[in-house]
Amino acid sequence: MGPDRLQLTVIAAISAATVIFICVLFIATSWAAANGRLRRNQYVGIRSPSTMRSDQAWVAAHRAALRLTPLYLIITAIACAALVWAALYAATPAVVIIVGLGGFGALVAVLIYTSIIAGKAAKSAGGQPDDRRRQ
Repeated sequence: MGPDRLQLTVIAAISAATVIFICVLFIATSWAAANGRLRRNQYVGIRSPSTMRSDQAWVAAHRAALRLTPLYLIITAIACAALVWAALYAATPAVVIIVGLGGFGALVAVLIYTSIIAGKAAKSAGGQPDDRRRQ
């Protein structure tokens, strides 16, 4: 007897909700920082030595990150579609979990790529290093 479809659906739904939440959180944070609503800080946003160098670098980095929004949306859509497929056709909960982890891993890979692009944008931004400590 196979696994309960409800169990597979719940696992897939939780995985999809997590991937969607991360995607929305990243896009909202990038948008807020790129538009000056989220100031440079030590807690939220893309925080690296190059992005924290100055306010101009902070904004430039998040504007570059915001341009990658379509990539996040595509990865999230693919992950959710794969999770729906897994919930409908998987033989075991392990398959659904592996598919969910794959979607999460793809999103993390895009986050790393985004931080590299944002760092390059921050380094090329004008402005002098700011010695003020932001909190």
